[in-house]
Amino acid sequence: MEVTAVKRVSAADETFRTLHDMIVSGRLKSGEKLPPQDKLARQFGVSRNTVREAMNKLTVMGLLSVRQGVGTLINITSPSAYMASLSDHLLLQPITVRDFMEARVIIEVANVHFAVVRADRKAIAELEINVRKQRDALRKGNVEAFIGLDVEFHTILARASGNKVLIQFLETVTDLLGKFIKEVVLLPRAVQNALTFHNEILKLIRSKDAEGAKLKIIEHLRDVVENIEQSTGIETGTVFPFGTKL
Repeated sequence: MEVTAVKRVSAADETFRTLHDMIVSGRLKSGEKLPPQDKLARQFGVSRNTVREAMNKLTVMGLLSVRQGVGTLINITSPSAYMASLSDHLLLQPITVRDFMEARVIIEVANVHFAVVRADRKAIAELEINVRKQRDALRKGNVEAFIGLDVEFHTILARASGNKVLIQFLETVTDLLGKFIKEVVLLPRAVQNALTFHNEILKLIRSKDAEGAKLKIIEHLRDVVENIEQSTGIETGTVFPFGTKL
């Protein structure tokens, strides 16, 4: 009985992953109607209950909606819904890392540029306190604390930019960023490297060096991708500004 239970959960999990991938990859478009559960069960070679379980999870995530008299529809209606759908599905998958990091580098470069231009003494003091707390967390080996402070560092940069749209962009991906960092910090040198880059970015913001700060944050994110690729053997194909490909 225990073996049967594991198989049933595994089938539902696999069905969920397959449908999820079809939605977030665009193979199933927003507004498109899903086939009836019986038909999906035959296509996937699983039971109707298995399909129902997978669809219920996708509905809770906001990727499916049920309309009376119409059926079950694909329901990606906003960037935040898309990001929420990725949050439980990240797991350092190559295409997810590529898409996330390419989008992130554009946002982060803009944030740090405007932070250099607009950051006041209060914002710089916030960054200084944050980096000091990161150093303390690293010394104590408190990885959980470091993850929160890492996310906070980039959030402070966004606020310092003074651009409400950029702040909203970062808020949209904050949950995903936290999950991503939680996985990345387990890689060799990740925490020490992140602290080093954060400290150097802070110095460049203090000295009002916008170009230096932008190049340094690109270097920081490039280091993250290189660490992922070297440690996991994953070839992400991430493209950074100026056509540099990893």
